[in-house]
Amino acid sequence: MFKFLRKLIVLSLAVILGFWLATTNILQGTMAGDWLNTIVHYIPAPQEWSNVRLQDPRIALENITASKAETDNPVVSSVAEDREKNPDIDYAVVEQRIFTLLNELREKQQVPILKSNDTLKEVANIRAVETEESFSHTRPDGSDTFSVFNEEGISYPYKLVGENLGMATNYLNEKEMAELLFNGWVESEGHYENMIRPEFEEVGIGVHYDGEFLYATQIFGTPL
Repeated sequence: MFKFLRKLIVLSLAVILGFWLATTNILQGTMAGDWLNTIVHYIPAPQEWSNVRLQDPRIALENITASKAETDNPVVSSVAEDREKNPDIDYAVVEQRIFTLLNELREKQQVPILKSNDTLKEVANIRAVETEESFSHTRPDGSDTFSVFNEEGISYPYKLVGENLGMATNYLNEKEMAELLFNGWVESEGHYENMIRPEFEEVGIGVHYDGEFLYATQIFGTPL
C-alpha cells in the first residue's frame, strides 16, 4: 500500500511539473517539449478548468423588419435593472475587450473589421440575460433565438445575423474573463467561423453576471 501511494505521489508531481514546463516554453523546440505540448493539448491546463461552456452558433438568413415602438422597450429596461443588481462586474470592460479581440482576429485573417451597433448590443444584452435561464438558442419562452428582433423597441432589418453564446465561472478579473470566453469561441470551429465570416458587417456584445457565472453573447449582423 505504501509503495502504491508513493508511486501515485511521484506521478502527480511529474504531471504538475510537466504542465509547468509546457506552459513556460522552456523546452520549446525539443522532442520533450513537443511531447509535453501534445499532452497539454488533450488535457486542459489549470487556467482552463473554469467550466467554460459554449452553445453551437446560430446563423439566420432572413428578412425581419421589426417596427420601432413609441414606448420604452420593457425587455431592455429589465437588462438595465439587472446590471444595477449586479454591480460587482464592470460590464463595459468585458464587452470592450471581447470587441477588441474580435476585430484583432478579423484583421489577422484579413477580413473587414466589424462596427459596433447599438441595436445589436441591445439584442446581445437581452440574450445574455436570457441565457441564465436557458443556455441555448431557444429563448426561455420557447421561441427561436432570432425572435428577439421582434421585441418592442428593436428595429434591425437584416440580410444576415448570427449568435455566439458562452458562459464561465467568474474567477478572474474582467479583462481575463473576456479573454477566457473569447478563447473558448476561437477554439470552437463553428463559433470561430462566425467571428471571421466576411459577410458580417456589425456586432453587438452583451454580458450578464448572476453572481457566480459570467454569460457573454455576440450578435453579428449585416443590415439591409
